[in-house]
Amino acid sequence: MQYLRKIGDTELFACATFLLLIGFSLYYVKLAGVEGRIIIHFLGGRGADVLGEKYDALHMLFAGTAITGLNACLAGVLQGRNAVLARIMSAVTAFMALLIVVAISCIITVN
Repeated sequence: MQYLRKIGDTELFACATFLLLIGFSLYYVKLAGVEGRIIIHFLGGRGADVLGEKYDALHMLFAGTAITGLNACLAGVLQGRNAVLARIMSAVTAFMALLIVVAISCIITVN
């Protein structure tokens, strides 16, 4: 049973990594060739309120990668002590990666 819990946590971290790979692919295909400023945040009805460079979107992806790596290490340490906390950490990390990919997709759509 302990082995199945570790596999479940590993699958969630693999899902987070896969989602971030999708984000990097979207960035490379859609934003890598963009020159100048892009819209980072957009409010419906008011317009763009935060402008930035294409590297701001790339920084979001690198921050997500660093957070996923750190959380995977922490969950590995916590697995023996508190398996529930490790599972929660892996689920939250996968959800965070999904939110980053959605944000990158929205930035691409607006620009």
